[in-house]
Amino acid sequence: MKLVFLLLVSFFPFQSYGQFDPSKEWFTLHDFFESSVIKENQVRTISVFTSNKKDEAIFSSEVKLAEYSFSKEGKLTRSEYYVALSNRTDTASFKFEYSGNKVYKRTENQGPFSFSYGYNWLNDSCYQETKLDNKTKDTNYIHSTKVIQTGRKKKLTYFNSIGRPMKNEWVTQNLFGKVVYKRTSYARSLSFIEEVFDYRATQIVDRYIWNTIGKQKKTDWEFTYKEGYLDFITVKENDSLIFKYGLLYNDQNLLKALVKRDVVNKSVRVYKIEYRFYLD
Repeated sequence: MKLVFLLLVSFFPFQSYGQFDPSKEWFTLHDFFESSVIKENQVRTISVFTSNKKDEAIFSSEVKLAEYSFSKEGKLTRSEYYVALSNRTDTASFKFEYSGNKVYKRTENQGPFSFSYGYNWLNDSCYQETKLDNKTKDTNYIHSTKVIQTGRKKKLTYFNSIGRPMKNEWVTQNLFGKVVYKRTSYARSLSFIEEVFDYRATQIVDRYIWNTIGKQKKTDWEFTYKEGYLDFITVKENDSLIFKYGLLYNDQNLLKALVKRDVVNKSVRVYKIEYRFYLD
């Protein structure tokens, strides 16, 4: 097994595809970053701005979409998401607090709502999650997890407040620790979400999701690279092309712009990305 791993290491390139993890959804309040890249470049904050245009129209004014803050160790400490309305801007935020490499508390604020999620880690993979309403100080729930691992495969079971299983996840990783398969099912339901990730060493080349919850949907992302960095993404839904993405990088090989082409609605959205560094 070690010989196979060494052969793979020597054959495939290990250049980064940037600070965003393409196996996750981007521009959400959750962590979708490559922490090693954030730490290496000592990124303090990332701000994301967008502008839009329909075909044969001009671009709209640029608005701020999100801002992300990081520790010097590259961990996400705060995320903010902005929604511009006619007479105001709504803000939603997550704040993350860590003990070592694990999140032990997440605070969520959105409009009049404020919740805290506490994580009591029982071991490296099992934890108890407590959700607290910060205004009423009421405990909304206490959930827990159980993990059974065999080699690079593991099963995670999530339990509700009265100890009944409510969700199962089956996860398989490759030699490099990347998730290559994930299946999620819910209690009292035959529906499931299946995700398959195809890697060339550490670089993802395809991501496939089959979602049977509600109306069945199959989504496929294909990733291409240029000089080791993620360069172009196509997204198909039920075998029909819906999105195309082009990526541009700055002199530090950090993503500076993302251009999204909506094939169905014949529109373009540009994401402009700005940085502040600890060394500034």
